[in-house]
Amino acid sequence: MTETGFVVWRADVDTAVVAVEASPASAGDPDAVDLMRFPCPVLLVRSASGAEHLLIGDRKSNVRLDVVSGTVHEGPVRLRYGLVQATEIEAKLLTIRRLAALIRLGRFPRKLFPPARQARKWMIALRALDARRAGATHREIAVALFGDSAVGTDWNGGSGYLRCRIQRLIRLGETLTKDYRRLLR
Repeated sequence: MTETGFVVWRADVDTAVVAVEASPASAGDPDAVDLMRFPCPVLLVRSASGAEHLLIGDRKSNVRLDVVSGTVHEGPVRLRYGLVQATEIEAKLLTIRRLAALIRLGRFPRKLFPPARQARKWMIALRALDARRAGATHREIAVALFGDSAVGTDWNGGSGYLRCRIQRLIRLGETLTKDYRRLLR
């Protein structure tokens, strides 16, 4: 985590990180881009080895690039994109589409950052797990998540549906904490 509160995930953790080679370019070059001059936050982190890790955007809409040769810090560059891992190509292509839109429009289009379909369920599962780890009973978790009236009606009913739902949510929360990389995709 940086002092700005942004997390700059390593490329081996976030499959959407694209490796780029940066070559100096003249300002008149139609393929030149100055990655440090966008109308959105730009964070450049240099590792001890001198490698550049670039985060462009805000918490909701951003792209991550690793500069594997050259520098983006000194003005306009031409970029060469690395897409070598076939298993990760979809995530990397989306990053490039997002960057291209930012270059073309000066902003990130919302349609390229749709909310994860399962984000709400993941949030509820993590809340259920957090409550369980804090010592809450399954019934207390159900009340916190779904309200007194739903629990009062369903908890002692014949189906056991709500109890099973809480158990499934807790198991999902455990899975998510073990496989957090899934949340980054």
